[in-house]
Amino acid sequence: GGMTRRALLAGLGALAPAAAFGQGQVYEPAPPRGSAFVRFANTLPGPVQIRPDFLPALNLGAQPAQRVGAYTVVENVANRTLRVEVTEGARRGQGSFRAGPDSFVTVLIHRGADGGPAIATVVEDTDFNRARARLAFYNALPDCPSAALQLLPGGQAVLADVPALAGRARSVNPVTAEVRAACGARASAPFSLQGLEAGGMYSIWMIPGAAGAPEAFLTRDVTAPIHR
Repeated sequence: GGMTRRALLAGLGALAPAAAFGQGQVYEPAPPRGSAFVRFANTLPGPVQIRPDFLPALNLGAQPAQRVGAYTVVENVANRTLRVEVTEGARRGQGSFRAGPDSFVTVLIHRGADGGPAIATVVEDTDFNRARARLAFYNALPDCPSAALQLLPGGQAVLADVPALAGRARSVNPVTAEVRAACGARASAPFSLQGLEAGGMYSIWMIPGAAGAPEAFLTRDVTAPIHR
């Protein structure tokens, strides 16, 4: 009801500009010096095989729980070009990017202009209030110039003006709320933000749906163990 919406919005302090690795880094553990954490997210309709030249190959599926990989440490990223090859059925695509030391990067696998799989990278702002939950929202609709995550029933924006193939994040109070992802008049089915915990990090993904309307779902961010 109204209390829940007010409680969520009361916690929506905008993220401070990131002095991210200075003060109590909340992404645990922080990457070893000179490293980045990289994860992949599949926003295509079917499963994909991903072959990075900097990590072991991985498969991502088409169910919400299978679409997003763990943040995985990539060492010595300075001055390196990181290359990725993606296979989706009979289609192949490739791309490359750079990652700064001590950064967190999400690689969106999306439909490229040529019809094959392509990649887009989002560098995360990792600074947030440990007493709240961190909520990131990704617009994986290549044809949507401005997406919003809206609180229901009123439609207030939790996160707004997210460009295509980009993401934004902020801190929220860990309460239960109904939300939807929207691009103008195109909106996902409503879904619940629930199970959020203070200090937890979560991502909402808006991806192309089968019937023209986008689909959206929530995942909890996870980090792969670092093997020394």
